[in-house]
Amino acid sequence: MLTARNGAGRGWGGGKLAALGLALALAACLKGSPPAAAATAPLARAPDGRPLAMTFSDDFDSFRRWSGGKGVWRTTFRDGKSGDDDVEVRTLRNNKEAQLYVDPEYARLGLDPFRIHGGLLEIRAERAPLQAASALHGYRYVSGLITTQPSFSQTYGYFEMRAKLPAGKGLWPAFWLLPKDLSWPPEIDVMESVGDPSKYYVTLHSKAEDDHGLEVPIGAGDFHVFSVSWDAKNVVWYVDGREVKRRPTPADMHKPMYLLANLALGGGWAGDPDATTPFPAVFTIDYIRAYRFAP
Repeated sequence: MLTARNGAGRGWGGGKLAALGLALALAACLKGSPPAAAATAPLARAPDGRPLAMTFSDDFDSFRRWSGGKGVWRTTFRDGKSGDDDVEVRTLRNNKEAQLYVDPEYARLGLDPFRIHGGLLEIRAERAPLQAASALHGYRYVSGLITTQPSFSQTYGYFEMRAKLPAGKGLWPAFWLLPKDLSWPPEIDVMESVGDPSKYYVTLHSKAEDDHGLEVPIGAGDFHVFSVSWDAKNVVWYVDGREVKRRPTPADMHKPMYLLANLALGGGWAGDPDATTPFPAVFTIDYIRAYRFAP
C-alpha cells in the first residue's frame, strides 16, 4: 500500500497500475465466500496442497489493541504509540492521503474508528469533527489502521484475511505485509481496492524486481478471502482459494514481515471522496490468520 508513503515504508504504491491479464479470466466468475455466520474454519492445507500450521489468528470476538506492552494490534505505523500525535505515524503523506489514523487515546479526542460486533471488526472512516480540526492537523477525515508490528511477524507462510470491501469514491482499503526491521521495500500487497468492491489489486514492491499491480474482478458486496502464499521461491496470490497471480520471490524478500490492514482515503490513486461517498465508510473484517508451511 505504500505509494512512496514515507521513508520507511510504503514506497508504496508505485506499482499499483491495473495490469489486466490472466487473472481477469481466472477471477471473472469468482463469487464471494459464505456470509459471516458461515465463516470458514482454519485451514489444514494451502490451496497448493501443502500442510499448514497456524501461527496467528484473530477472529475479532474482541479488539485487542496494543497498549502498555500487551495486546495484538498497533493503531499507528512503525512503533508509534496510541496517544502519539506525530502525523508521520498516522498517515502516509507521500501518498497525499486525506485521513489521519486515530484511536481513542489520540489527543484525548475519544475518536474510535473500530467497532466489534458478531465476530466482525469494522474499521470506520468518518469526516473529521470540525471542532477537532486543529488537533487533527487539518486532515479532513479520520479512519483506522491495525498492524501486528509489535506482536507478530514471520518469514514465509500463508496469510489470509476474510473481509467485505466498502464502496465509495476515494476509499482505499488494504491488507499487506511489511518488514519487521522497518526497512522498505520489500512489501507484499495482498489486497488493495480503490472505491469499487467489484475488483481489487495485488502487487509486490522490491528493489530487486519490478512488478505491476494486477486487477482482479470479484463479486461486489460479498465477503471474500484474500490470501498470499510466500516462500523462498514464489509469491502467489489467491482469492477464495483460487490462484490469481504468481511471481518469483525477490532477492530482498527473505526476512520477517508483519501484517497490516487499514482504510485509507484520497491520494493520487484513489482520488478524493466526494458528495457520493457514503459516511461512515466501513471496511468489515471477519478474521486475519497466518500459517507456516508444516513439514
